[in-house]
Amino acid sequence: MNRSSDPDEYARLQARFEARKPILPWSLTWAEVDPARHPFDPTTAPEAIRSLPPAATVPAPAERSALRYEAGDEWADAMSFAILDRYGRWATGWRYSVGEGDIGGGPVGSWCCPSHSISTPEATLTVVADALLEWRTYLEDLAERFGRFLPLVTDPAQPEAIVLDAWERAVANLVTVVVDRSGAESGWEHHCRQVLGWFLTAAGVPAGRHERLIDTAIGGRFASWVAPTNLVIGEVAERLAADVTDDAR
Repeated sequence: MNRSSDPDEYARLQARFEARKPILPWSLTWAEVDPARHPFDPTTAPEAIRSLPPAATVPAPAERSALRYEAGDEWADAMSFAILDRYGRWATGWRYSVGEGDIGGGPVGSWCCPSHSISTPEATLTVVADALLEWRTYLEDLAERFGRFLPLVTDPAQPEAIVLDAWERAVANLVTVVVDRSGAESGWEHHCRQVLGWFLTAAGVPAGRHERLIDTAIGGRFASWVAPTNLVIGEVAERLAADVTDDAR
């Protein structure tokens, strides 16, 4: 909304955005999502979701009215805050939906948005639990991939050529995973940057260098709704690998 056209409405939206910041996954750090730091029992998740206070107040499916949409959004936010309280901030990624979901640009396919994902109370809570489990599985997959590459990219005893090759393979692998999971739909490139930042963190690269390294490597070649070719992925991986290893010298 144009700020000058309705300053009161703009202020209301700004206040709501500030209040929602804790449940927005776009700024999640690796320390906040690393499965090794946050134990989780997937077998208890469906029951746990049903025990949270918002589970008793699932709204009716959204109709085409602002009131219904707002009710669905408020309920989803309430569920996100309840999940955060139960599991920690990592779990707010359950709504990090593919494409143009209510919190879009992410890898989660189970949840889209209140207008599409809210139905009967039982079915809706099942979708929420499924989305949480999908997000957790994704994080565990990333952690496994990090573990596969980290021994090489962080080992100072390895020859430079081996370290450089390991970085290239790691970056290419991670970009490909994000493209596959997000479908290269709206906003995927932002989550890709996030995942690369997580890997840099896990590899011990200081956070203050992440933005420059990733900006330089991607160089504007990633965009919503456009899946990068293998050639472009390889070029990005090669540039990031070279810059990281150069900085480490």
